[in-house]
Amino acid sequence: MGSPDHPRWYAVPCLECDVPSDALALAPVILAVVLVVSAVGKLRSPSASAEAFRDLRVPAPLSGRLVVQALPWGELLLAVALLLVGGPAGTVAAVAALLLFTAYLVLVVRALGFDEDVDCACFGEFAPGRITRRTVVRNAWLVLLAVLAVVVAAQGSSVAARVADDRLPWWWLVSALAAAATTWLVSGAAGTDASSPDPLVSTGADGEYLRSPTPAVLVTLGDGTVTHLRQLSAQRPQLLVYVSDGCFSCNEVIAAIPSWRDDLPQVDVRVLVRQSADLSTLTSAAEPMSMHDTEGLVSESLAMRATPSAVLLGADGLLAGGPVVGATAVPEFVSEIRQELQSARP
Repeated sequence: MGSPDHPRWYAVPCLECDVPSDALALAPVILAVVLVVSAVGKLRSPSASAEAFRDLRVPAPLSGRLVVQALPWGELLLAVALLLVGGPAGTVAAVAALLLFTAYLVLVVRALGFDEDVDCACFGEFAPGRITRRTVVRNAWLVLLAVLAVVVAAQGSSVAARVADDRLPWWWLVSALAAAATTWLVSGAAGTDASSPDPLVSTGADGEYLRSPTPAVLVTLGDGTVTHLRQLSAQRPQLLVYVSDGCFSCNEVIAAIPSWRDDLPQVDVRVLVRQSADLSTLTSAAEPMSMHDTEGLVSESLAMRATPSAVLLGADGLLAGGPVVGATAVPEFVSEIRQELQSARP
């Protein structure tokens, strides 16, 4: 066995002695916080989550209604397991978190190669936004944290047990959570200012929709005619449906447009695209003709910054509704217009 003075006495491995370090053991804590925020955001905005699945082109077996509804609850369960479960079960939970965040990373990397920009509600209503390289960096960082969480779980004890045994000082956790909260408040406040409501969609003190003048922006119709929005809407109300040829989430909206024209005979339902008439598969020279906004002036002026979206221009030169954005919101908007028109009939 040797004596305490023999060097080999100190060579006996001890998996629980200061391994992993305090800093390393914070990885599952951070991941748990991320999972809770992600889950709560998804639960508060289930339609945004469903559209994110559609826009990211998640394979059909993994994008069913039950999967979309169960995902936030699975994230919450995983967050609890990362903090409270140790031993082999804790390792399984950490590996599951690694697989989940790796899948998220693969989806956003793949989305960067799509022909159209993709908006991702990866954290529900808390962090909506367009997928960029920054999104990839964020998700890659989360994957790295998940790898560290697996290392922590492999040591045997749960995070809660480490705190209880004073191997992970509680003030480490408080400091980490304080840093996270400060970062969220600073970046979140800036994001709120950047995405403040457009004047076009402002409301009054009583919540009433404030109608803004239709911008006199030039636009090219499907037959090559150049006109501007105010002149066009002075003849009949115009429902502009902003879509893209390659937008996966636009498919159902595009397919529904013919039926909307039948349901709304008082309104011209026009497709609005960024492509020129000779390049778009949605070009139509038959009334109501397609509209081609190659410079993005119409979509920008009407705050239609994502596809699919829609806005209603009144015949009195004022906006009558919208804009609304999303594969769920656009059909609901059309349904509201239909109900308004039906109730207005004598």
